[in-house]
Amino acid sequence: MVPLRPARLGATIATHGVVDFFSFLFIPILSVLEGRLDMTPTQGAIILGTGGLCSGLVQPAVAWLGDRFDTRLLAPFSFALAVAAFSLVGFARSFEDLLIIQIIGTAGIGAFHPAAAAAVGQLAGRKRSLGVSLFFVAGMTGGVSANMLSPLLVKHFGLQSYVWLMIPGLCIVGVMVWAIARVPHRQSDAHAQRASWSEEEARGRWVAVGLLYIGNVLRFTVNMMMVQLIIRWCEGLAMTRAGVIELTDAVRMSASTINGPMQGAMQIGMAAGGLSAGVFMRKHHEKSALIVVPIIGAVAIVAFPYAGAFTQWLSVPGLLSALVFALAIATGVGYAGTVPVTIALAQRLLPHRTGLASGLMLGGAWGFAAAGPPIAQWLIGAVGLSSAFLVTGILLAAAGLLSVALPGRLLASISPH
Repeated sequence: MVPLRPARLGATIATHGVVDFFSFLFIPILSVLEGRLDMTPTQGAIILGTGGLCSGLVQPAVAWLGDRFDTRLLAPFSFALAVAAFSLVGFARSFEDLLIIQIIGTAGIGAFHPAAAAAVGQLAGRKRSLGVSLFFVAGMTGGVSANMLSPLLVKHFGLQSYVWLMIPGLCIVGVMVWAIARVPHRQSDAHAQRASWSEEEARGRWVAVGLLYIGNVLRFTVNMMMVQLIIRWCEGLAMTRAGVIELTDAVRMSASTINGPMQGAMQIGMAAGGLSAGVFMRKHHEKSALIVVPIIGAVAIVAFPYAGAFTQWLSVPGLLSALVFALAIATGVGYAGTVPVTIALAQRLLPHRTGLASGLMLGGAWGFAAAGPPIAQWLIGAVGLSSAFLVTGILLAAAGLLSVALPGRLLASISPH
């Protein structure tokens, strides 16, 4: 038995909030960085895409190493690298500098997740789904905080003030070492459970994990496409409000103050959906939620670019901000509200490989999301912003329809812990 289990569980969950705070520090000020470093929109998309690629590719590898050598210490070490890298964003002098920071930082962020998510699953016991949901929500809370605070930090103290974040960040790394170092990777009877499966059941479990994995690839790709699309939508709105047709430094700063809350709104939706899944969802609802929730989110995505015309038609002052904020929340629920369900299901389907299961559902899927920002930027140039939102919505609806193929009888029969 792990000593101080509730305290370690709470500390691990809280640490996720700090990790994702660092990972979202410069997304809301990307337009500012593009202007400061003389970057093109395509280079901005590459920065975002590289983050998803590095964060994603490292996770299955780190998860396999952690399961293989029964250690979780790779996670806090990687977290420390990420803290150091992102704290130095204000010292970047070129696209290449920012790219190096993004590579190191996001690889460190990615390496944190499999071990931490698996540790939460183990510490939560029979309340695995709730524990994983709270872990997920803590990450979203950290992301929302970064999206809200980062533009204000830059506006009032400058980019180089980020370096002071290194001190509290490294202190939290120490807390993480204490919280997860002694947590086992799997239930004591996990290999006995595996030995009891028939060949057909084992194959069915891996097929189910594969379907969950592909669905998360689509969800995370939509996530990153929406990050890029909203950045460009906010730039357009800022130019319209300023009455100009070019992005000046002042307009970029204005766009970042719109973009931060919009990115934060998507994460509020992610957190609200994830928490609702953990608190209210029962086993017999899981498959239905995986089908329906993404389709609802797809509708919100398709509606997003028409919010301006709709509010102009109604002639209600101030309605646009409230409407797009609500649509951004619905979008976040749609592409991420069921992600904790996929993590908990994968861990239950593969109780002898909880680290690998977590790594596949998180980084293994997230790695493909690297294509999201460049695809979104290409779509904007090829078919326009509104059509780019439409294509993104269709991809999210496809993730929901894919879940129809999940074996409902198997999902209902697996152990809840």
